[in-house]
Amino acid sequence: MYRRIALALSASLLAAAAGAATLPSHLMLPEPERAARGYVESWVLNIELTGDELSGMEPCRKILAERGFAPALSKTANSASPALHFKIAGHKDYAQASTEADDTLAALQQARCSGTLGWTVTNKTRRP
Repeated sequence: MYRRIALALSASLLAAAAGAATLPSHLMLPEPERAARGYVESWVLNIELTGDELSGMEPCRKILAERGFAPALSKTANSASPALHFKIAGHKDYAQASTEADDTLAALQQARCSGTLGWTVTNKTRRP
């Protein structure tokens, strides 16, 4: 059974609230009661960057690739919104809580890529 913990922040909100924002590593902490009963939790960090300007998103795509997120690029447009929109998305599995996830978000923030940054942390629980 999966329990989803999700939080999406725009890049500007992340920059403004860096000291007070919830970080992925905070969400990756195991629940002590479940751990005491033998449940093992692992984590998946999903990161998405969406925007209208691909060239402004390229530095963040490189950061994700360098950090093992295997980013995929998708392009969308439709009759209601004919302008071309881009999304770069990647994910990485973590066996335990890791500040590496926080470091990746900080690197994306410092890169100041165009678009909106969103991320989610999802836990996967294995029964004993």
